[in-house]
Amino acid sequence: MEIFEYNNFDSPLKVGDDNPHKQKCVFCQNELEVFSINDYWDVDLKQIYNFHQLGKSWCYEEGMDEDMWELDLSRYSCEVYFHHCTKCGWWRIIKDVTVSAKVLQLWQFFYGTVGLLKKLDLHNIDIPINEISKYLLAKYEARFSLHPKLFEDVTGQVFKNLGYDTIVTGYSNDGGIDVILEKEGNQIGVQVKRYKSKIKVDQIRELTGALFLSGIPKGIFITTSDFQSGANKLIQKSANRGLPIELINSERFYDILKLTTDSKIDKENIRNKLELVLKNKLHSYNWENPMNSL
Repeated sequence: MEIFEYNNFDSPLKVGDDNPHKQKCVFCQNELEVFSINDYWDVDLKQIYNFHQLGKSWCYEEGMDEDMWELDLSRYSCEVYFHHCTKCGWWRIIKDVTVSAKVLQLWQFFYGTVGLLKKLDLHNIDIPINEISKYLLAKYEARFSLHPKLFEDVTGQVFKNLGYDTIVTGYSNDGGIDVILEKEGNQIGVQVKRYKSKIKVDQIRELTGALFLSGIPKGIFITTSDFQSGANKLIQKSANRGLPIELINSERFYDILKLTTDSKIDKENIRNKLELVLKNKLHSYNWENPMNSL
């Protein structure tokens, strides 16, 4: 499942992608996978010329010879690349147009298009968990709008990807434990709180009681926010009494989510996905780059 659409796309600038040289996803900052694709788009030389002329004063400020500024529109080359985030699934297309100046200089101009994030019903508990995980990577602030049951399911999936057997308990009457993890015969009870405010010490204390009553020897407390002061002192006391509890705040959970989430793409069939994109023009990055003199 893809959360970035191939039938709904727009200018890179609309999603804050204003640098064609940047090789990281604008949503989750993951390194982008890059590969060449065929060029299906015409070059608008008039548009290139007009945009280039807007910066002509820069030529004189830099002391550049005018012939190194003036373009020879009969001499240009193009390369097109598909960029894909292997974590959240964001994609973009970049067309790199290199135009020769009249003498001793090359200029790069960039065009592209990007996939747009789907609108998901974050209260629909039937949405595939992999899709929710990728959505949270791209738009982590949406965690506060996510149905609590979905956040529990995402947590279970994260630990499953880490090699645990996982059981997500019932949404109600769970006895204070939302997810049970098991590996090599050892059990861990997980409490998940989708909160905006910081977790209080008393809430962690409630988890210790739930673990004791369930006979589970270790716990993890995960929150979409953070923990109040005093939390570390409490878990140290709990550990000294033989009941260790690990605290995972919002920032750390995002890192684990990123580590355990993958978004693969079929390179051989990418043209089929891009069918609608191929029928539309690419958008200018409003970016030009003087390359090394010839």
